Amino acid sequence: MSELATPRKRIRPEIIIVSLLLLLPISVAVVFFLPRYYVFTAPGEIVSVQELGVDGSVNFTYVREGFTKNLYERWSTKQAFPDAEFVSADASVEKDFSDMQDMGEDYRDETIRNAITSADDEVGSDTDTEEPAGEFEQRLEALIEESTDYYGDSLGLMLAIGLVEEANQEDFSANGHYVIAGTGTIEADHTVGSVGSIRDKLRTAEQFGADYFLVPKDKERFYYEGLSNEEEASLVAEELGLTLQVVPVDTLDDALDFLRTMNP
Repeated sequence: MSELATPRKRIRPEIIIVSLLLLLPISVAVVFFLPRYYVFTAPGEIVSVQELGVDGSVNFTYVREGFTKNLYERWSTKQAFPDAEFVSADASVEKDFSDMQDMGEDYRDETIRNAITSADDEVGSDTDTEEPAGEFEQRLEALIEESTDYYGDSLGLMLAIGLVEEANQEDFSANGHYVIAGTGTIEADHTVGSVGSIRDKLRTAEQFGADYFLVPKDKERFYYEGLSNEEEASLVAEELGLTLQVVPVDTLDDALDFLRTMNP
């Protein structure tokens, strides 16, 4: 006597197809939303010091910086900023970036204070006047308030130049004939300090039609790893074939001397 074989159940083809169709978007979603961190930089804009409430003609430059947590965020960022450049990072970047923003606000406030002091010293040497302490603090608070959209201290140099323009009723742009932009801190001794993102700041200035771009003249006193701002700016300008003129300056006086020679 033989036992009857139990017929096997066959999976219907349409069920297989539907299952595969469901698995595909799930797999894509898993890949796109798995934690995978990147930091990015992208060109930003040049900003007139007038937007900070200063009656000057020069511009500082900011770049867009941030981080993404997964491939979807990276893709979205790339759509918004096609020129963005990404570098792989780890999960600690989120805290690092938050800390950097907090420090950047402190550095910004310090360079604003130095910019006002440096401009006052420059104007005082010409006019023998000095801003009263109360007015100094009021101006400091107002400039900090107007600068809350920015972090970092790279606006210091151009802010100081704008304050000198305002006090002396000068116009280094020659009534808008020149577009003058730049980056760099202002230190307590009126020297121009090194900053980051030189490449993207130059790209930004070029995109917005800058004729002159002031950078820290820091080749002899750059204490960090890599190229100084002065060296990097020269290389980037040559590499990208920029039409703007890179102008390294060591102090606020150096910057003013150049601008006044350009506009006698």
